[in-house]
Amino acid sequence: RVSTMLPLLVSGSLDVMNNPMESVGIFMSEKTSLKHVVQDGHGKTINVRSKLEIKLAEILNGTKQHWEYEVTTIPYTVPESNHKYTVDFTIGNLLIEGKGYLSDHQERSKYILLKQQYPDIDLRFVFDNPNKLCGGTKYSHAKWADKYKFQWCGIKDVETIQSWISNTH
Repeated sequence: RVSTMLPLLVSGSLDVMNNPMESVGIFMSEKTSLKHVVQDGHGKTINVRSKLEIKLAEILNGTKQHWEYEVTTIPYTVPESNHKYTVDFTIGNLLIEGKGYLSDHQERSKYILLKQQYPDIDLRFVFDNPNKLCGGTKYSHAKWADKYKFQWCGIKDVETIQSWISNTH
């Protein structure tokens, strides 16, 4: 069972393309134990885990849609053991994972197991560099996502991310 919380309301006049970091109140100077501090369009402080997630939050703020950070947790089973995965961003039924690096087989297997155990899940990836090789393979992030039929784009492909969001309603 997928659990979620009430969505954040993101509104206001945001101009992501002209001055993205200032327009959505995102700043990177403060850090707390592997988390970067960002602010949504209402000035609410949110801790994210990477600079890539800061960029993705910036894009999501620019869409003026409701979004939530790490509120959706999906239990999944690795043969003989149970695990939980917390999705980076949730917009309705759309789940977006920001990935800078698919580091090892165990991490990639997690996403494949989720897809097998939840065939109707709409999990999409936003890669920092889609051409970067996955750890221990000859596959790029993009080729890996294509192979396992995950929708994906690069963080610079703002139009694709925005179209994903506009098509969720």
